[in-house]
Amino acid sequence: MAYKIKLRVTTLLVIQLLFLVSIASAQDKTSDIQDRSKDMFQEMNTGELTLRFVNALTGEYVPGASVLINGEEKFSDYEGKVLFKPSIENGQVPVVFEKEGFITARFDIELMVGTIFQNRISVSPDLQPGSIRIVLDWSDSPRDLDAHLIKEGGYHISYRNKKSSDDGKAKLDRDDRNGNGPETITVKQVDQGDIYTYKVLNYSDRRNENSMALANASRATIRIYGDNQLLGTYRINDERFGTEWTVFQIKNGRIQPVDTVE
Repeated sequence: MAYKIKLRVTTLLVIQLLFLVSIASAQDKTSDIQDRSKDMFQEMNTGELTLRFVNALTGEYVPGASVLINGEEKFSDYEGKVLFKPSIENGQVPVVFEKEGFITARFDIELMVGTIFQNRISVSPDLQPGSIRIVLDWSDSPRDLDAHLIKEGGYHISYRNKKSSDDGKAKLDRDDRNGNGPETITVKQVDQGDIYTYKVLNYSDRRNENSMALANASRATIRIYGDNQLLGTYRINDERFGTEWTVFQIKNGRIQPVDTVE
């Protein structure tokens, strides 16, 4: 049974690889796709898995970072990449990312039959005290997910609304319309008495309210940075219809999960 599952996963990787190559030849999105293709070849040839670390503000790879995986220290190369051989087939693997000028992040990556299906992780440069940074990563499809931050009675930050608030306290740092992300919003000051709502919109399928691409295909992941640490991580769950994911609210300065799709 384990062999059959592993074979299915390998077959899925090959299908993904062929799909990525076809997209790369048809669209101006070659860099991310070529890197993902290289990572899949690496896995199929050597059994080593790849993690890539990306600057949440610029989308550029982060070299020279110390990355602790299962207690073993590695350093990211010029492509923001570290390689490791998994010690388990299924489950969570603890990772610690450290680099001067960046927030130290502790998180788990999920292995399924010895494979990582989303291996790009956006990490945050240092923040001023009292600030938070919200980072959206996703897969190659849908191509265009939009991050929205709404302050009740105040501003609405997104690519298609305002890219920065009138008071200068909130800003869309980076927009991504070609898949993967990061799409990043930074709030310089969270007002304790106000309510903030963070949503992700599947703009690519915005006219199809019955689409399941956001829940089933995107593997959308939200990371919230603040107080010199990774405050929380949210991942969308499968098998839900809709194009709008309300991820969390901030009330009285506290992050409260919502996790609804409609």
